[in-house]
Amino acid sequence: MQTEVSSPIPRLIHQTWKTRDVPPEFLALQRSWTGRNPGFAYRFWTDEDIGRFVAEEHPALLPVFQGYADPIARIDLARYLILRRFGGVYADLDLECLRPVDGLLESRSFLVGQEPEEHGRLAKAAERGLPRILCPSFLASVPGHPFWDHLLSRLVEARHCPDVLDATGPFLLTRAHATYEGEGRVTVLAPERLYPVTKDDCWSGRLFDPVFWEQATREAYAVHRWEGTWFRGAAERGAGPGAELPRQIAAVVTDGRSEGDRPTVAPSSVAAEGPPLISCLMVTRGRSGLLRFAIEGFARQTYPNRELVVVCDSPALPQDDPLERAIHDAACPNIRLIRVETGGLTLGDLRNIAVDRADGRYVCQWDDDDLYDPCRLEMQQRVLAATASQACLLGRWMIWWPVENRLAVSCERDWEGSLLCEKAAMPRYPALRHGEDTPVVEQLRRSARVVRMDLPRLYIYVVHGGNTFTAPHFEAHWQAAAARFDGGRCRALLEEMGKRLPVEPYRRVVVSPSPVPAAAARQESVLVLTPVKDAVAHLPRYLELLGRLDHDPSRLSLGFLEGDSRDGTHDWLAGWLPELRQRYRRVTLLRHDHGFRPDGPRWAPAIQRRRREVLARVRNRLLSGALGDEDWVLWLDADLVDYPRDLLARLLAAGRDIVVSHCVLPDGRTFDLNSFRLDGPVAREEDPRHLVDGIFQPPRGAGRRYLDDFPGEEAVPLHGVGGTALLVRADLHREGLCFPPYSHRGYIETEGLAAMAGDMGVSAWGLPGLRVVHADH
Repeated sequence: MQTEVSSPIPRLIHQTWKTRDVPPEFLALQRSWTGRNPGFAYRFWTDEDIGRFVAEEHPALLPVFQGYADPIARIDLARYLILRRFGGVYADLDLECLRPVDGLLESRSFLVGQEPEEHGRLAKAAERGLPRILCPSFLASVPGHPFWDHLLSRLVEARHCPDVLDATGPFLLTRAHATYEGEGRVTVLAPERLYPVTKDDCWSGRLFDPVFWEQATREAYAVHRWEGTWFRGAAERGAGPGAELPRQIAAVVTDGRSEGDRPTVAPSSVAAEGPPLISCLMVTRGRSGLLRFAIEGFARQTYPNRELVVVCDSPALPQDDPLERAIHDAACPNIRLIRVETGGLTLGDLRNIAVDRADGRYVCQWDDDDLYDPCRLEMQQRVLAATASQACLLGRWMIWWPVENRLAVSCERDWEGSLLCEKAAMPRYPALRHGEDTPVVEQLRRSARVVRMDLPRLYIYVVHGGNTFTAPHFEAHWQAAAARFDGGRCRALLEEMGKRLPVEPYRRVVVSPSPVPAAAARQESVLVLTPVKDAVAHLPRYLELLGRLDHDPSRLSLGFLEGDSRDGTHDWLAGWLPELRQRYRRVTLLRHDHGFRPDGPRWAPAIQRRRREVLARVRNRLLSGALGDEDWVLWLDADLVDYPRDLLARLLAAGRDIVVSHCVLPDGRTFDLNSFRLDGPVAREEDPRHLVDGIFQPPRGAGRRYLDDFPGEEAVPLHGVGGTALLVRADLHREGLCFPPYSHRGYIETEGLAAMAGDMGVSAWGLPGLRVVHADH
């Protein structure tokens, strides 16, 4: 009867290689063992270490060890002897640890894993009639386990076997276990624990399929890459999915050309001509912190003959321009930057400029906020050439919501953003601000030979809050997705994809963006807008605080709208206009009365609908009358009594399209309850019982969390914002973002602005640590 040995398996990991120079393709896999098992000691053995160990510890076995013609046989013997002497865990370098192995070792004295059942049907295994195969790539045991002596005796008997699989490898291990009758128990783990994928899955490229990888590894502690360094040459392994087209790629070709337009001879092969030049076309405003990932993604492409044409419709910053810095840091010579001085051009217009300036035989859309696998160009070009097509599109791609920790494989359709096309066949883009690429693909379907390929990991479309399309658009794609991942499985799949893509650095920028350099922030032109009513008592302090901001006053414009005042606010401001216009870039003073003078406190629920409706109309009228060519709009209350000199710099440095500070009373209590985040999951709705006059007015804290609930956090996503110190990218206002004076999904005025922004695909953010102080009245 077999029993467990009482002592635990030592928390010690052993790995081996010829020298200490581990091949680059194994470094991440090697780190997975120490990273996933921080409480374990680690010992690395070179061939020299192993030779010395066998000579000193097992001199009787030295003739057997030295007699092996194949070096892998000596490594097989060494791993058995090392574990017999020291115990612990042995793992091949091409085995990746996916989770801590403590759970496997608990209450066990010897562990070995079974290879996938498919391996038993391969020729060599079938010839030997082995019902299952045990694999020595992962072994764990206590020192001196009885099985080792049994195995070594069988190994000595088999030392003259010509095939290493029979002499020292899996077949020997399997046969030894079948005849073992010792007292120490040997636990055999099912394939899904250590060997969830087959050799063919790895070698065919199937492991590159995200859905297959996620399903295969759900119960796995490790995954074996089956690199086969002892029998496969470097040309056969380590090249990744770009080495050849994975067999699982599905490609569908449609030909919209008339019979007369179709060529009568096959196109010359790429091998004969050499790879044609591909021009990747990127249109950008040049300010996003994400564009560097798109530029770096181009620089890492495996396709050799390429260029990146960057069309930017914003002037360069005098110092530390983020676009020019990203291009410089990429250290890639084949990048051209074209700045377009003409204002008011649509996205379609800018894409046409990029096409016109491209030198390549092919053009490829290359958006400035997405992630691209290093073999994207190579794989799309291979499919294009193999099918003699003029255009190639992805039929599915990945969609990632970093803030919400969601990842999806999209539904099947033509993903316009993935277009790779012959320049000669490329239609013109229509003059649209968004959706401009859909008509182009529709025209290509009617006029060209188009191939749609299915390899979703080539492209990750990121939903980061500043996309062209709205949040409902992306929610619809989530619901229609071919596969959806959230929580722990999303993190696992992102970690797998992170071996080839900068997933984690990208996530950090979206969730906690890097600060904009102070010099760059001071160059942004900002319009400060303030509605005023009976504000004479507050305006001297307002102008004092504004005057000490550490932002270049020549880059600041001011706008005021006065209405319904009884204390001479308009005349007071009019008297200051000459002085203000000397200091600031531009100053606008407007006046409009709405006749709203309620009795009682302004926070009474009965008047909220009317009060905030009027305030929304005031803000919208002020915006339309004062907005010029500024980059940003800062909505600033007149009755703030204090805020830091770097208020504007910190709001700009947050790197968000909509961001609000934390407004408090002089005693430190949170004042602005319009800045909130719904409690619980992102999709959670307000309690309909709190709907009063068509707008949500819950008691404080009912289903909502305010900025004082997030101490220590740099930035948090919000579902509603207040307007005491609110920064909005001016282009959002130009594109229709306003303060709804009506109930927009139960929200009005500033809260309605945040809801409307969400519908536009833009997230609002709050900075809990950036405090502004409001008068207590």
